[in-house]
Amino acid sequence: MKRIRLLVLLSALAIALPIGILSGVAKAGGSTGSTSQLSIDQNAQYDALGGIIHVGLRARCPASPLPGTILVNVKQYPPETVLYAEGESFVKEVVCDGQTHTVGATVFGANFDEGRALATATFTAGGTGSAQRWINIIVMPS
Repeated sequence: MKRIRLLVLLSALAIALPIGILSGVAKAGGSTGSTSQLSIDQNAQYDALGGIIHVGLRARCPASPLPGTILVNVKQYPPETVLYAEGESFVKEVVCDGQTHTVGATVFGANFDEGRALATATFTAGGTGSAQRWINIIVMPS
């Protein structure tokens, strides 16, 4: 009986992973059939005034002389903050060499507070994809 449950679970995982059901992961297909990947870190940090959020990302794109680009948007809703808060980063460039790189994007906005927020990142590198994830905003250590 345990083997049947394990086989059902493994079968579901085998179907879910290629489809991209895992939250916060984006795949962008290029013209050569290779893909780029982007994931959003679970935690982000904000400054004491609540106007700047630092979002961590992991990005990978096939080797290319041109860099990939990432644009990040963060939205926070009450009751996490008193007023609705939204901000966007400047375009962040990523080296496309087939390796995974840790990237930080600085999001500018207002009224952010500690708590949950919705982060969306758009990745362009030979194709376009996006990742979306609920993140935890924490106070930046001083």
